[in-house]
Amino acid sequence: MITITIGSGVEWIGEKAFANCPEVTDVYCYAEAVPRTMSDAFSGSNIEYSTLHVSSASIEDYKAATPWSNFKSIIGLDGTTPGTPKCATPTISFANGELEFSCETEGVEFVSEVTVGDAKKSYGSKVSLTCTYVVSVYATKAGYEDSDVATTEIKLSAGGGTGMKGDVNEDNIVDVADIATIISIMAAQARQQMMEMGE
Repeated sequence: MITITIGSGVEWIGEKAFANCPEVTDVYCYAEAVPRTMSDAFSGSNIEYSTLHVSSASIEDYKAATPWSNFKSIIGLDGTTPGTPKCATPTISFANGELEFSCETEGVEFVSEVTVGDAKKSYGSKVSLTCTYVVSVYATKAGYEDSDVATTEIKLSAGGGTGMKGDVNEDNIVDVADIATIISIMAAQARQQMMEMGE
């Protein structure tokens, strides 16, 4: 375990100044302005596993400059880190047999998992294909904390519909077409009743 301390007046760090020190765990740099540094100043020192301690006001400047940006973490000399924004929790929608995720934080990557909630082993001559999918997703983005996990259940009926309330025609959308289907069913039932009464 080795600690390196760089004074506040340092403006330039030369070639391979701290090279080949693989046991370095912490580097304390008291210079407010990022010292000009050769790209190989820390070569062979495994700084990708080390912590760089700098003035809290200068953290973003160090993160933007190489080789400083290669440190595993860059924190304030007082041990604090600036607040990291958090990705918004994604929303989940399901239509036309497809899941779609959206998030208020732009440019995120969605990490999702879909499991069959009622999967089971069967021994009978018939197997019902009705199932419940459990969908969970979170949003991730470089420089952001991962979002909270959003979870929902999607129930598919044996006919392929989602089991969504009001989705009468089982097209995975509740809309005007469902109302038309209901009216059509009611009209057919009324005609059937009238025919039965006329007999």
